Amino acid sequence: MPQSRLQLLQRSIQSFQLSLFRRSVLAPLGMAAVLGTSGSLWLTEALIMPKAASAYTARLDLYVTHERGENYDSFLRRAEMAARAGAQRSFDQDLLITEVTINVVAESDSVSVPVLTLAVDRSQWQQHPETSYWATYYSSARVWLNRPPGDLTP
Repeated sequence: MPQSRLQLLQRSIQSFQLSLFRRSVLAPLGMAAVLGTSGSLWLTEALIMPKAASAYTARLDLYVTHERGENYDSFLRRAEMAARAGAQRSFDQDLLITEVTINVVAESDSVSVPVLTLAVDRSQWQQHPETSYWATYYSSARVWLNRPPGDLTP
């Protein structure tokens, strides 16, 4: 019984709304006026104050494995190549990226050591796409990576 009263009430509300809409000659004109005004306001705002492109910095952490017995200089060249590829790929994939920050971390045995950080913006990279030119090197990485296995003292 309560459901039938609810259904009856819903039907009467719908029929009342429909009759009001049919009787109103101004309803379609009012809706057009509202839509037309809001559209012209949006267009005016878009022309006066266009939205700025949102540029951002890409941050990337690269983990490179330092092989046992590997010369540090050859490892450093691999780390630089990985950083260079990461920077180039980041700039190529997204035109809104204005700056790239890449941290290269060496993994050896159970130790992870930061080796270098490459921080460069797009215009600098276009002028001089060289990792060694823009990178900050961490000298402690050489000490940690050249230590004997199992020795945890720097």
